[in-house]
Amino acid sequence: MSSVVRVLSLAELGLTPGGFREDHRFVRGAAAPEPAPPPPEPEEDPETRAFAAGYAQGAADAEAAFREALAQQDAARAKLELAFGRLDADLTRELEARLRDTVLALCMPLFGEYAIDPDALTARVKQAAGMLARAADERVIRLHPEDLALLAARLPEDWHFEPDPSLERGALRIEGTAGGVEDGPGTWTRALSDALSSC
Repeated sequence: MSSVVRVLSLAELGLTPGGFREDHRFVRGAAAPEPAPPPPEPEEDPETRAFAAGYAQGAADAEAAFREALAQQDAARAKLELAFGRLDADLTRELEARLRDTVLALCMPLFGEYAIDPDALTARVKQAAGMLARAADERVIRLHPEDLALLAARLPEDWHFEPDPSLERGALRIEGTAGGVEDGPGTWTRALSDALSSC
């Protein structure tokens, strides 16, 4: 097998890329050959450039959408917290009112029984009269007519009593020149209601 040898003329040798070169072995003091220029940068593939731009835009859009969704969640959470705060305050007020009504409903029968108990009523009349006890004072003790009939024999004869049908059973009002004292189920209920309201 023989290879085909190509024959070139001297003129053709000058046309080939690179042409003749001096051999540095045979040239003294000759300047070093200039370095070959760097190969040109390969052109960026337009498809790669478009993909990178699309990826960057998609990442920016996703981040903006995430921030918007996060802001909406924060706003919704704040509204819920406010609503639960209001609901909690409303439920607390409603529970307080129900408890107050329950306590009053449970205590009212006891007030009524205690208020018309002859011994307890006598003790309360004496205690209230003692609050205004001065020798110079004129006292008027007002009781419901049924209570006055029940207690007439138990109270001191030198005290001035008057029946007062406007008072409820078990209530008493003592009036003197220095002031007055009122006691009874209505007073207790108001005091208990006020005490429960302040809790």
